[in-house]
Amino acid sequence: MQTTAGLNADFHSPPLQRQAICDIHGEYTSFCHFRDSWFGCPQCREIKHAAEAERQQRDERRQREQRYLSAIGNAGIPERFRSRTLETYCADSEKQARVLAFCRSYADDFAEVAKTGRNILMLGLPGTGKTHLSIGIALEIMRDGRTSVFTTASRLLRSIKDTYSKRSEVTESQAIAVFTTCDLLIVDEVGVQRGSEYEKDMLFDVINERYENLRPTIILSNLTTEEIRAYLGDRVYDRLRENGGKAFVFDWDSYRGKAA
Repeated sequence: MQTTAGLNADFHSPPLQRQAICDIHGEYTSFCHFRDSWFGCPQCREIKHAAEAERQQRDERRQREQRYLSAIGNAGIPERFRSRTLETYCADSEKQARVLAFCRSYADDFAEVAKTGRNILMLGLPGTGKTHLSIGIALEIMRDGRTSVFTTASRLLRSIKDTYSKRSEVTESQAIAVFTTCDLLIVDEVGVQRGSEYEKDMLFDVINERYENLRPTIILSNLTTEEIRAYLGDRVYDRLRENGGKAFVFDWDSYRGKAA
């Protein structure tokens, strides 16, 4: 068994030095710190380390991209809307530019938004970019590893109702959890439904649980401010506007109408 003294004798302090030749970079000074282990060309070593660091960065970027694409798939964002980023939104008026600036700030500062559960209501005419902007926010926060779910109010209610079937392998609580546990929930086409008490209660349960746990929600609707308040009820509407929740009215011309 080698003693501590014997082991220490294998270390060279100061390190040994000798001149060596690299086939690529020419002459260099080689050092030996332990026994007969000599360092190779320092320039070759730096190039190798740089290549390894670049490879690791590529792997990390690829893994982040895979996680991002997986998050988009889990978010329920339709294929048609997956390219609707905040950068591709065209603000043709000062009012549109203000809404776009708010959405960018909302996405960039989502860590602060999540501390208060700040919500957004996007109301008004169809084809004016409500879905585009809301999904743009979702895509931004998912790049940072956050979770988001996009759904219509009808799909949300139907996914809960489907659990009542004897053949369902999902419980009502599990179905609701999809919408209450994500970092950001976007509910489109609110108010298209008949507005039965059951539907309103289900929407209230989802929104209220998110409200209690400071999880932001974005509501999209073609209704006016007065109509959405009447449809959701005061208790839901007030929760959505609490802590600086914003309501924007999209009253400009439809993009789809222009395209047509």
